[in-house]
Amino acid sequence: MMALLQRFLILARRNPVLVISVAVIILSGTASWFLWQRQESLTGVHAQVQRNGEAMLQSLTGHARVTAEITKLTEALDYIDAHLINEADLAENLGYFYEIEAVSRIKFTQVSQLSSQPQAAGKPYNAVPFSLRTSGSYRQLLRVIRELENGPRLLRIRSFNLEAGADPEKLTLDLNVELLARP
Repeated sequence: MMALLQRFLILARRNPVLVISVAVIILSGTASWFLWQRQESLTGVHAQVQRNGEAMLQSLTGHARVTAEITKLTEALDYIDAHLINEADLAENLGYFYEIEAVSRIKFTQVSQLSSQPQAAGKPYNAVPFSLRTSGSYRQLLRVIRELENGPRLLRIRSFNLEAGADPEKLTLDLNVELLARP
């Protein structure tokens, strides 16, 4: 090993240009490797910044659409709030069905507000059940159902029963409905 080192030193003394050239090549290769590593890391950072910028640009170009959707959602929530009932106001709640009675020209034989379930945690609204009974012709009963479904209150028909009465022209309709209410 010592002999090899001594030969190398003798060669280096005879050819200083060769030694300097090899040293420059080694230093240049090492510097090139470090610069290549740095360039790879900067390329990764640049790609991440570019993705973030494109996402931001896309959200900025969609701002008008998002604003329009928020406006529609706000209008829908205002509509819901305007058409909720107050569970404690029995007279107004039953009065709603009597208004439908006047519009559809059919008499309800039974209208009663049932006790509602306790409001579930995290739900902003409560469903108040009602039991309705009426009788009339098939066309009149359809008009009542249409008035209930298209009326200003937010209503869901939970169950119904349609039976023939003593008079073959008259049918009896029993409805269980729920109206959306403020808690």
